[in-house]
Amino acid sequence: MADTIRGKLAEAGNAVAETATKVGNKVAEKAEEAKNWVKEKTHQAENRADEAAQKTENAAETAKADAKAKDENCGCS
Repeated sequence: MADTIRGKLAEAGNAVAETATKVGNKVAEKAEEAKNWVKEKTHQAENRADEAAQKTENAAETAKADAKAKDENCGCS
């Protein structure tokens, strides 16, 4: 323990610097977690959009095939 005011101020300054470093590291860690969460949610949304597009495309192809079959089977010739 420091006996002089200068020593006490140096210890206090070191403690503040150490705490600031810990806080900075914690903030960086949480920012990384947030980035990863956003990345995960973005991928999930992309997958859902791809699935919806595929379902729509399949439905359109089915409707087209049904319409073609109906036209061929109408007996209008």
